[in-house]
Amino acid sequence: MEKQRNSLFCWVGILSVALVLGITGFATNSTTVSAKSKSSQQIPVQFLTVNDIHGGLQTTGKFVMDQKTVTNAGGLARLGGYLDQSEQQFKKANKGGVTVRLQSGDMVGASPANSALLDDGPTLASLKAMHIQIGVLGNHEFDHGIGQFLVETKGQTPSTASLKNQQQIQAIKDYPFVNTGMKMLIANVLDKNTNKIPTGYSPYYIKKVTDPKTKQSVKVGYIGILNTNLPGIAKNYTLLDEATTIAKYDKVLRHKGVKAIVVLGHTGAVTQNGKTTGDAVNDIKKLDKIDPHNSVDIFFAAHSHQYANGIVNGVPVVQAGFQGKGYSDITGKLNVKTKDFDKKSLKAMVKPVYSLADDPKATFKNDQSFYTISDIINMANQRVAPIINTPVGSIQGGKTISNDLSANKESAAAYVVVDAQRNVANKEGHKTDIAVTSNDSIRSAMVADGAGKVTLGTLYDMQPYGNSQPIVEMTGQDIVDLLNEQYTKTQLYFLQISGLTYHFKPASNGNQIAEVSDVQVDGKDIDLGGTYRVLTNDYLSTGGDGYSAFTKVKIVDNAGQDIDLLTSYMQDNSPIPVPQLNRKIQG
Repeated sequence: MEKQRNSLFCWVGILSVALVLGITGFATNSTTVSAKSKSSQQIPVQFLTVNDIHGGLQTTGKFVMDQKTVTNAGGLARLGGYLDQSEQQFKKANKGGVTVRLQSGDMVGASPANSALLDDGPTLASLKAMHIQIGVLGNHEFDHGIGQFLVETKGQTPSTASLKNQQQIQAIKDYPFVNTGMKMLIANVLDKNTNKIPTGYSPYYIKKVTDPKTKQSVKVGYIGILNTNLPGIAKNYTLLDEATTIAKYDKVLRHKGVKAIVVLGHTGAVTQNGKTTGDAVNDIKKLDKIDPHNSVDIFFAAHSHQYANGIVNGVPVVQAGFQGKGYSDITGKLNVKTKDFDKKSLKAMVKPVYSLADDPKATFKNDQSFYTISDIINMANQRVAPIINTPVGSIQGGKTISNDLSANKESAAAYVVVDAQRNVANKEGHKTDIAVTSNDSIRSAMVADGAGKVTLGTLYDMQPYGNSQPIVEMTGQDIVDLLNEQYTKTQLYFLQISGLTYHFKPASNGNQIAEVSDVQVDGKDIDLGGTYRVLTNDYLSTGGDGYSAFTKVKIVDNAGQDIDLLTSYMQDNSPIPVPQLNRKIQG
């Protein structure tokens, strides 16, 4: 009996162990299945985004990334190579991952000569080579008309009716424009004639992200927004509040079952000392007040040409400088079940486009985008060479005139431009007391070749906008108010002046950080009640760059186009002197 009892206990023990092992085994399998199930419900996704290219096919320079500065960054061929490299690395680390390539505005306009003289055809061809799929209108897409821009993106030859240079007209007609295939968005701009979104554009776009293996997919919605502080554009278009518009289309997208939402915002942001601020940040905060339950997940910023990488109310906000010096790379996972991003999975990076000297391993020897864009650039250079290599003048001493800002925010290259404008305008009968531009309107140094000669191409590089030069009447007090508008906490661009000098002292009056005094016009104290004729460009004359003093006065004349005035000055006055930086005096 004892034997039987012991035997029974033995079998019970064995059965108990077996049951425990079975249960344990079941639990282990359940965890594995659960992990696999979770994995199969997620689609890794990557967004590679460029902003504010401005036709910078070969432009290189400093890229300030908060506490880090990269020198000699940029070049569209290398940008294309880095985009491909980032996608390859992402897909190697994330099987079944999907990459979407985007742009957040100002791809064209304010471009160097090798792109500008071909109406930015080479830049659009480069975007196609980079496989950019979706974009938003920036303010510079309006430069030659957004109808014309749309024509170019579809591979059609644009109008040359407004051009005078016959070589340029023929070069544009001969250029092989390509169909970029980009889907173009703009949600907060209405044509004043129709009160509708401009023809050919959409406020939002829905695109599926599909796992190539499982074929499961999640819809992602894209909303395109333009900064509303653009008085020149507001003459012909109604600009709707950014946050209110985002809230409107976020609701539309959610109604359509889209919960993963990306904003392409041509509106600025900056990260300094780890803190991110700017219009894009304000838009997100306002959006959350309008609709606390909105589903915006990512915000790609642009327009202010700065570095930004921060989190605002849980939303990553990024901006990669300008002119192709960097790009934004946001990765995350889309949940097939919730149809949304897994919030904690979102990871934002802004990456520089290093020079070969700084990243010698990145040769891109086997990268198709790199070679395609290199060919596009080489062809562009060949096509514009007869135009840009035409000598127009020279510089005293034969040295390049810098466009760098001094401590007092003066640029020698910009002073050449405003001196030229005032000189030629008066010579041609357009009475002008003062000429004013901003440092943002001058895009490069006045480069002299080995013999001290300056070419037409250099002048186009300096002034790529093609601005007309209106003359406005201002009182002395208007001019003082205008000068003071430089010295506010939010101002990014500083006035460059001809025929005018002044002193300035630090101030701590609200938003004002300095105040001007001792203003003189042509060596005489300014008459606050007197009337002066001020030549400027058509962008500033409508209040651009925040200079609202111009909006209170009337236009009385027009001196012509910027490039023509500078060309005439160089031809008639060479070798020209290098301006002294002594028009703004601190103290």
